[in-house]
Amino acid sequence: MTPTSPGTQPGTQAGTHCVIGAGFAGLGAARALRDRGVDVDVVEARHDVGGNWLDGVYDSTHLITSRASTGFAEHPMPATLPDFPHWTDLLAYLRDYAERFDLRRHIAFDTEVTAVEPAGRADGTDGWLVTTQHAGRTATRHYAGVVVANGHHWDPFVPQRPGHFTGRQLHVKDYKRPADLHGERVLVVGGGVSGCDLAVEAARAVGHADLSMRRSHHFLPKTLFGTPITDLNNPWMPVAVQRLVTGSALRLIHGPLTKYGLPEPEHRLFDEQVTIHSQVLYALRHGQVSPRPDIERFDGSTVHFSDGTAADYDTVIWATGYAVSFPFLDDDLFTWEHGVPRRVLGMLPEQAAGLYVFGLMQLRGGAGPMLSRSAELLADLVELQAGAPRPVARDLARLRPADARFYVSVPAMTRQVALERAAVGALRRVQRVRGTQAPAASAAVGAPTTVPRPAPLPAPVAG
Repeated sequence: MTPTSPGTQPGTQAGTHCVIGAGFAGLGAARALRDRGVDVDVVEARHDVGGNWLDGVYDSTHLITSRASTGFAEHPMPATLPDFPHWTDLLAYLRDYAERFDLRRHIAFDTEVTAVEPAGRADGTDGWLVTTQHAGRTATRHYAGVVVANGHHWDPFVPQRPGHFTGRQLHVKDYKRPADLHGERVLVVGGGVSGCDLAVEAARAVGHADLSMRRSHHFLPKTLFGTPITDLNNPWMPVAVQRLVTGSALRLIHGPLTKYGLPEPEHRLFDEQVTIHSQVLYALRHGQVSPRPDIERFDGSTVHFSDGTAADYDTVIWATGYAVSFPFLDDDLFTWEHGVPRRVLGMLPEQAAGLYVFGLMQLRGGAGPMLSRSAELLADLVELQAGAPRPVARDLARLRPADARFYVSVPAMTRQVALERAAVGALRRVQRVRGTQAPAASAAVGAPTTVPRPAPLPAPVAG
């Protein structure tokens, strides 16, 4: 397969599908579809597999989820790795995954998707036209379906604040190592894992750092009772029980957050995303990191905070999350809520056939096992859509309406995906009984064409 002319002949009744992205999610999706006999072409803008783990993390990054809870179910991470592997270990693991399941020969590297449009009818039932660019050449191909797995840790979000800062500003996406810091007065903005990592790292490098948080978080240690905390996820334990057990342990281990100079969170444990970090509370108690509230405005090198205090800084690092972005899609294909698209069963646009948003979730727990389960659901949906003359999302929305959920727990998702696979399986059996089969759209478009780039997406999500 050449990057500018991927094969598109159907190998099954489902037709050939294009998978956008060869990161954690894209590789899992491609493997599951190929296991079901669905032909795939994977398009990757980078030169290798790995997605964000190839070039999007800082040098000191270690997983916050354990080795056991992070690997794919069908390909566990090697037991020789530490409990919390370095990012280079995960990258090597994803490369090994691609080799084991013979995925590389299906991937067009250094190839950017510039547009994805319905091939005929607006609802996608005639397939999709995917336009790509490689080495200055443009090509358009016709696919039965498209799996969007371009990730959600690549489009940095920086909140706007009044005034002008004269020091250096950079997003965590652009930070690699302490040499990127200018001066010794460092402010890190954001209370998630990356913000805590960088505040601790900056404090070690220059002696001290401030950490600005718009609101307080629940902080969980990486291990509890000597076990990685993500290994304690039990899909059948009610959230109320998890909250009681974990909350009691946190009160014994950490005590109230006010002792660390932080306000108590305004939300209950597990109602929102938690911060798994074992070092930031230590650094706060030792004066290596000092807490600051939200930024109110800038004035030269001075940062004014919402509590009326101010301080001078040389570097401000924004660890404030990412926008959810599909620059190759028309944003009108989705209904958006707070910068996140509504999807049926977490993947399907409400009114389109053959388009699947895969891996769009921020998990409280390891990604691999959940991606393995979700990839099987994806393959179920592809098979279901192949036998339907209209978007199956319309029927599935009657079982569970579309939503824009983004932050989810592994136990909740495990239960949800099991129920959804059962529902899709029931509909598939009804299809077989009725004998409703629709021809797959998978013919290739001949000459390359130019397709307009979609409009910008709505407001982003802060991390």
